[in-house]
Amino acid sequence: MTTPPGTRPRPPRRGGRPTREQAAQLDRDVREHALRLFLEHGYEGTSMDAIAQAAGTTKASLYARFPSKDAVFTSVFGWAMGRTDWPAPDPAPPAETDDLAGALTAIAQAAVRRALDPSMVRMSRIAIAQADRFPDLARRIQTTSGGGSPRQRQVADLLRRHAATGAIALTDDPDVLADLFVGMVSSAPARLASFGIRPDPVEAEARIQAAVRLFVGALRP
Repeated sequence: MTTPPGTRPRPPRRGGRPTREQAAQLDRDVREHALRLFLEHGYEGTSMDAIAQAAGTTKASLYARFPSKDAVFTSVFGWAMGRTDWPAPDPAPPAETDDLAGALTAIAQAAVRRALDPSMVRMSRIAIAQADRFPDLARRIQTTSGGGSPRQRQVADLLRRHAATGAIALTDDPDVLADLFVGMVSSAPARLASFGIRPDPVEAEARIQAAVRLFVGALRP
């Protein structure tokens, strides 16, 4: 079997019933290598044979975990989107502070960095190409590539905390407001990046600052 370009297969595993630790490691290896192969070669260019070889297992063992390549694809991409260390570790949540604008700025900058990460851009492109086959996954990836629920929760928590002190007035659901904020700062950069257009860093920072001023100003009592 020929190894696809760019793959780094693990050495074959010994036979016999694996221990719980070995089974868990194999699950991680399968997901990690499948994710890398899908990102490098796309959905159509990645085979179950290639995934099994890269993970150092057999195709029979892979099919015992996933009934089809579709199942691998949806599981692995969903797994990646739920990780806080992919495509890069998330920064720590903003510390409790009276500076709402500063905290929102930090979250917005992290959201834009995630949206522009090359791995996230490749994932978004693949999701767009496969949207007819996997509409729910494409929708989730397009949402998360622009920030996603962890950052939305950070913003919502900030809003609740500052509303409790009287610093801002909430007339709408903070979760809805958080979703609007993350989308405002990161959806456009994510969409442009999927077409190969990266914003000028100075312009991108200016847009973040403008969005923060608009958002905070609307919440002042």
